[in-house]
Amino acid sequence: MRNIQYKHLVVAFTLVLSLCVKVNASPTLSVTDEVIKASIPGSDITAAYMTIHNDSEQAISLQKITSPLSDRIEIHQHSMENGMMRMRQIQSLTIKNKSQVVLAPHGLHLMIFGLKKAITSSDTVPLTLYFSNNTHVKLQLPVAAYNK
Repeated sequence: MRNIQYKHLVVAFTLVLSLCVKVNASPTLSVTDEVIKASIPGSDITAAYMTIHNDSEQAISLQKITSPLSDRIEIHQHSMENGMMRMRQIQSLTIKNKSQVVLAPHGLHLMIFGLKKAITSSDTVPLTLYFSNNTHVKLQLPVAAYNK
């Protein structure tokens, strides 16, 4: 008899846990392939990359990014102008409905300035994304080694 009660408890616990595990998603937004580059020794900047999926019927904009790692995180875009690669800040990033936006090297990405500590490949970095639909997505980014 007791064995049956424990089975019910385990099933209930598993169901509750499955509802709590996915912190990097909302009903309309999800983030995949998130990673942050390890900081280069002597530098206080780095970059983060990810894919943001918008499964809603409306366009949604990424408007702000925060982390205890830095007080200044910006959305940047690389572009080719007059034969030269340039990087510029953009104020927000719109993800069209039923679409995704890829943040990757040499394209859209997050620039993190004024690192409060060096980050290494053994770290995990918390980051929160704030969107125009009053949704925020909390992430734990793994750290990728920098290329020398």
